[in-house]
Amino acid sequence: MDRAAPSVEDAIALAAQAHQGQRYPSPESEPCIFHPLRIMLSFLDPVDQMAAALHDSVEDTDLELHDLVDADYPAELVAAIDSLTHRAGESYEDYIERVAANEVARRVKITDLRENLANNRRSPEAPGNAERIARYDVALARLGAPHRDPSASFPAPVQPVSLIAGSVSVRRDRLVRTVGLGRLEW
Repeated sequence: MDRAAPSVEDAIALAAQAHQGQRYPSPESEPCIFHPLRIMLSFLDPVDQMAAALHDSVEDTDLELHDLVDADYPAELVAAIDSLTHRAGESYEDYIERVAANEVARRVKITDLRENLANNRRSPEAPGNAERIARYDVALARLGAPHRDPSASFPAPVQPVSLIAGSVSVRRDRLVRTVGLGRLEW
C-alpha cells in the first residue's frame, strides 16, 4: 500500500523537529523554526510552502536530501531544497546562481533574503552584518526581486494564524500540531 505524499503540515513538523533547540540570530534569539514559518506564510502554493518550511533544514541540521526522497516528498520540492542548500566550499555567488535556476527556490530565497535583511538591519553594527547586508542586496538583484524600500521591515511577529483546516496554528511563542490523539508542542 502506497503512503500518502507528505503534506505542508508534515513539512512543518519535520522542520520543527530538525531545528529543535536552535535559535535564530535575532535580538530576541527566538526559536529557529519561527524564521522558516514566517517565510512559509508568504506563500499559497503547497510546494512553495513546504520549500519555505524546509529551506534551512538540510543546510543547518542533520536532515539530508535523501531523507526527503525516502519520505516521498515531491521531486520538485527536493530539487528546490537542493538548490536552497548552500554547499560547503561553494562561493555565495555560485550558490545564488543555482538558486536562480530553480523557480521554487528563487521565490523562497527572495522572501528569505528579505527577512534576513530586515533582521540584519535591526543591528547593523553587529559583526559581519554590513557585509551580509551588501551581499543580500546583490543576491536579491540577481534573483530578479522587485525593489522594496530598505527601511521597510518584515511583517510584525506572527500572530495566531490557522494554516490548514485548524490542524496547525502558529504563534510567536510556540508551534502546536495536533497529531492523532496526541499534541506536539515546540
